[in-house]
Formats: sequence, structure tokens, C-alpha cells
Amino acid sequence: MTRYQMRIAGFAAAYFVVTSLTVGLTRFDGGLALVWFGSAIAALMLISLPRACWLHGLLAIVAVSSVATALFGFGPRVALPMALTNAFEAWLVARMLLALRPGRDWLDNVGGLTALVFAGGVVAPAVAAVPGGLLASFAAPGPWYLHASKWWAAHGLGTVIGFSIAFLALGVPWTQVAARWTRRLGFELAGFLCLIGSTAYAAMSQALLPLLFLPIVPLLLASYRCGREGAAFGMLVIAVIAVLHQGEGTLIGSLALTMSQKALFLQFYLAIITLLAIPLSVALRQHQRILVELEERRALKQLIAEYSDDALLNLDEKGRIRFASPAAARLSGVEDLEGAPLTLFFDPLDEALVRGSLAQAAAAPGETVDMERAVLREEEQLWLEAKICAVALNDKPGDLRGYAVTIRDITARKQTELDAIQAAATDQLTGLANRRALLGQLDQALAHAEQRPFALAILDLDHFKAINDTHGHVTGDQVLREVSATMCRMSSPSRLFARLGGEEFALISRQASFESAIELCEQLRKAIGELRFTSHDGTGFGVTASIGCTRIDRGGTAAQALQAADALLYHAKHAGRNRVEAMPWKGERRVIRRAA
Repeated sequence: MTRYQMRIAGFAAAYFVVTSLTVGLTRFDGGLALVWFGSAIAALMLISLPRACWLHGLLAIVAVSSVATALFGFGPRVALPMALTNAFEAWLVARMLLALRPGRDWLDNVGGLTALVFAGGVVAPAVAAVPGGLLASFAAPGPWYLHASKWWAAHGLGTVIGFSIAFLALGVPWTQVAARWTRRLGFELAGFLCLIGSTAYAAMSQALLPLLFLPIVPLLLASYRCGREGAAFGMLVIAVIAVLHQGEGTLIGSLALTMSQKALFLQFYLAIITLLAIPLSVALRQHQRILVELEERRALKQLIAEYSDDALLNLDEKGRIRFASPAAARLSGVEDLEGAPLTLFFDPLDEALVRGSLAQAAAAPGETVDMERAVLREEEQLWLEAKICAVALNDKPGDLRGYAVTIRDITARKQTELDAIQAAATDQLTGLANRRALLGQLDQALAHAEQRPFALAILDLDHFKAINDTHGHVTGDQVLREVSATMCRMSSPSRLFARLGGEEFALISRQASFESAIELCEQLRKAIGELRFTSHDGTGFGVTASIGCTRIDRGGTAAQALQAADALLYHAKHAGRNRVEAMPWKGERRVIRRAA
């Protein structure tokens, strides 16, 4: 037998026992049973089963309901149609509950309770009351609508009461409860149940005072202290005592009502206390869980604040600090930060930027605004990253409550980024700027060439292939490094030397005049010519360079500028090498500098 078959068998047995008792004991006028928990049991069974097993569950309910009706109710004549009506009602309750609240939160909030009362207490029993009343009118005296009204009342109240208690009990993780409950809590629950029982007995066993409200007080206390377990067991105690005290001389028995009306009144009373106790127990359980979560968050927040390297700040609506973690003192250089503005962490020149970031965050509560700035701390430059998030009531920008801010030292990350940028723009062999960096600087210079003319030169080492072939590539690399070192010594903020590739180099010079740029190229040519190298076999040799230099005072593309300088380099090569050949880009008088 599968677990679903065992579940169906268990629910069917419970259905048979409960319905047999209610049918046998509450048919006071020979009509319908005035207490009915069967629909609640059957609906719970369907809800606990996969949809594919519903048909088997309904067939089991039809079978046991037919037997109960035939043995203790109207007899075999209407047993089967009455059982089909009962099964249909249970199916409708289950379908409506799952459709209205698929999250199965029927006892967790007002919406869920409303769905339970609407589906199980009103609609489903009202629909089933029509065929149920007609069937009852065939087997018992009285018009069908009177039987239908009793069906509606008994089934509606019984479903609300029975479903609430059973769903609550089935939803309790009893293994966790057993692990959580101590002996003290067990005695406390037992004490509350005794208090509920004695109060209910005192209220219902007498007929002088209308004290039906009295058991509600200890029931609510049990719900508060013991949660849903206290609510479930407390309601069962009240229900048992109320059912046992309906005779003469009791509070319910003294009511000027018929036995049928007393039964319905009792169910109405139990339904009311059920709808009072269950929501309270659920709300208290959620409240306790929230308190535990808040305490855990408070402890976590304190732990983070004390041991985090990030500064954690809480600002008021004006941007002044209400709370600062210990790391804030280190990052700001100030011990007492309470009441200080956020701008205290940054350079005074960045005050407008900080206030602008606060305003940007205030305009979009809940969204994070990032800001990175460099600051000086004891002659050391740090980079700080601030993340600012405004907190507003109901996310309304106009109703600002303050800001949550974190500030982090990102100096190491920034240095890594700068190193990566420098590495991407540097030739690994020579340490000079690479072709990519040169083209970037050249594009910027060309964009402003009309206002700030500049010189562009291309240098090529003469007969460098012969050096590699004769002395080896290791020696050739050493030549390139020494030539690059000469360029580095001649560098300045107005001069950029770069390696274009191989033995070819470039220079962007923002000298005051074209003649001074030409003179710089001559100095570089002479300095290279004075270098001396030794190969691996001890042979000494030197190297010379040819340079083409052009003056650029109008815009254009980097390719056009490089082509102009390269053409002059070509002329220098063909004119004998080891020389500088220069000419403005506009085609003015050529100026030639040759080796001495």
C-alpha cells in the first residue's frame, strides 16, 4: 500500500467514525444531523493528496458515507445519493480553497480566514444544501427548504470549526514541537488546559449568569503562551465540555431553544471562539518569529559594525551622522563623528560632489548611488568608495527618513586598476609608451592642433636587422633597452616617447617652436650615436638612427600624421641615414639636419 493509499484509508476511517457519531447523536428531530464535521475531514484529505489521487479519495468518502447514513441516518434508501452530495461538497470546498488561496495560508491572515469562511462556511454548504434538503425531504417530515437551511447551517459551521482545528493540528511539526518543548512548557500547557476546562465547566454547568465569554480568556492566554498547540487543545477542551453540558440546569440547556437550535447555537459559539483563538495564535507565532529575526539581525549588525573594515553610517535627512561604526574613525581621521556631515570624509573641494550624491540618492529612495574620490590622510593618498542609499517612508522621496552609507578603502583596488592601465599602455621590453598609448595621445593632440601645434617624429635604428643577425636577438634587445633609456632621460611633460614596434620609435613634442623640436631630435640622434655596446663574443659596436619630423598645426587622422612623419623618415634613410629630416605638414621650406 502506497503512502497516499494509507492516507486515504486513514482519512476515510476518521470520516466514518466522526460522521457516524454526529449522525447518531445529533439528529434531534429525526432529520439531518445538526453537527457535521465530515466535509472538513474530506476536504483536508483532498488538499493533502495530489490531484491524480482525488478520485480514489472521493470514492472512499462515498463508500464510508453511504455506510454511515445507512446504519445511523436515513437508511439505505437515500444513503448513496446523500453520500454523493457529501463528497461533492467536500470537493467544492477543497477546489475553492486552493483556487482562492493557493499559498494555503487559510489560518495565517485575514485574507485566508475570509477565504475559509466564504468557501467552507457559505458557498459550498449552500450549493450542497439544495440537493441535500431535497433528499432529506424524501426521508423525513418537513419541507425541503427547512432541511436545506439546517444543512447549510450545520455543514457551514462544522466545516469552519473542524477544518480550522484539524488543519492546525496537522500543520504542527510534532517532531520539532517535541524537541522544542521542555518539561516546564509541558506543565505550562497542562496548566492552561486545566484552567480552560475548569473555567468552561464553571461557565456552562450553571444557568444563572451568561458566562459563555469566560472560557475565551484562558484560551487566549494559552494561545499567547503556547502558540497554535495551546489554541488547538484549548478549543477541543471547550468543545467537549460544551457538548457534554447541554442538559437541564446548564447554561446552554436553559436557553429557550429547541434541541436543534441549541446544537446550531453551540456550533456558532465554537466557530466564534475558533476564529478568535486561531488567528491570535498564528499572529503571536509570527510576532515571536519576527522578534527572533530582529534580535538576530541586531546581533549581526553589531558584529558587522564592530569588526568590518568598512565604515557603516546612518545619516539623518540633512546628511548628518547619527551612527558610525568603529571603522569610520579610521577612514575619516576623526574620533567623534556624531552630528558631523558626510563631507567630513572627503576633500573640501569635493563638498559639492558629496551633496550632489546625497541629493541624487534622495530623489530615488532604495537605489544606491556610488562615489569614488581620492583623499589625503597624513600625507598619504587614499581612495574611498561611498555607497549611499536614501531611506524614505513608503518609498516617497518627499518623506525622507535618512540615509544608509558604507565607505570603503579601495586604495589597493585603485592601484591595481592604475597598474593595469599603465601596463596596457606600456611596452614591456623598453618601458616606453606602446603604440596604443601613442595613438591615444596623438588623437588628443590632433583634436587641438590648430590652437596648440605640435611636432611628430618617427625614429628608426639604422641596420638593426644586421645587429640581430650578427650579434643575436638578446644583444638586439639590449640595444633597444639602452636607446629607450636615452629617450626616458630626455622625456618631460611636453614630450612623449613611444615604441611603435620593432626598432621603430615615435615622439610627440609640444615644444614652443618647431625649431626646438628639431633640435631635440638632433640631440636624441647624437645621444644614440654615442652609445656603445658589446656582443656576447666581446665585439664592440655602435648604432645610429634616422629621424623624420613634421610640424602639425591642423586637424586630421592619426594615420595621416604618421604617414607624413614616415615619409620624412624615408627621405632620411635614402639620403644616407644617421640624420634628421624635418618639414612642416603644410609643405613649407624643408629643414634638414644631418650627422656631423
